[in-house]
Amino acid sequence: MISNPVLGYKLDPGEPGIASGAPASQSILRVLNQEIANYLDFKKEAAEQGGFIISGGIYLDLRKRGSFIAAVAGKTKVWIYVPGSRDKGNTGDTGEPVNGTDQGASDQDLRRSKIQQKIDELYRKLAYEKDPLEREKLSEQIIMLTMAMNALMFGMKMPEFLIGMLLNTVV
Repeated sequence: MISNPVLGYKLDPGEPGIASGAPASQSILRVLNQEIANYLDFKKEAAEQGGFIISGGIYLDLRKRGSFIAAVAGKTKVWIYVPGSRDKGNTGDTGEPVNGTDQGASDQDLRRSKIQQKIDELYRKLAYEKDPLEREKLSEQIIMLTMAMNALMFGMKMPEFLIGMLLNTVV
């Protein structure tokens, strides 16, 4: 005999949505729908601040209820990056980004020079490396950093964390 109990849900304080129940067979859709709405709210909030979501996810707590695997809870986590913000992701008192245009230009030149130094270092390592697997790895890292350099040269705004990650992952 198939058992399909109705599950009740509560929303977090201040969370928009309707706290309606759903049968166990439809619970995953119900919870996922609410969490996707939360994710979209975070995305909208980030866009309003001039930023974007750099990472995140939707997590469902799945348990057996009746004859079905049901979602009994959900959680949405996101990490928002706002370009030009420091420490807590705030803007200055005037509402303008903390970095001015002069500072931004010199920061970009500094990033370019760091990336170029790393590329040069990798080319030196590549010239002396004998192992084919290591040579391939070094070539891939050179390509990644060259793409980052090209993006900066063409005025694309690359988040600072991405450049840092590229530089840190390179041997």
